[in-house]
Amino acid sequence: MANKRNFPRLDEIWDVDYRTVTTKEFKSDPINSITMNISGGGICFEAGEEIPEGTMLVLELKSPIFPSSIIALAKTCWCKKKKKDKYNLGAKFWWTGWKDDSVQKKVAKYINKKIP
Repeated sequence: MANKRNFPRLDEIWDVDYRTVTTKEFKSDPINSITMNISGGGICFEAGEEIPEGTMLVLELKSPIFPSSIIALAKTCWCKKKKKDKYNLGAKFWWTGWKDDSVQKKVAKYINKKIP
């Protein structure tokens, strides 16, 4: 079976805070989690609740590799129950950085260097 992904995935744990993009939930405190894997085009992370496909998320990614947090807007592609009250969630990046389009390229470059 061929890999349909456009970007290679890196199995590396980063801290991630996420919020759904709705008026009610965006004003609430972010939920802290960790990544399962990350690529230049998307992310898989552990969520504490089921988040429907197509939901927009605001993410704050924290890695010891980068000097500051990476802010991203992503759209959920899938959400699968892992165990009681835990879900693995896949999301595609729509935008990364803060007025800086080079952030997504830097993440992709880092991942490509780490994958043999």
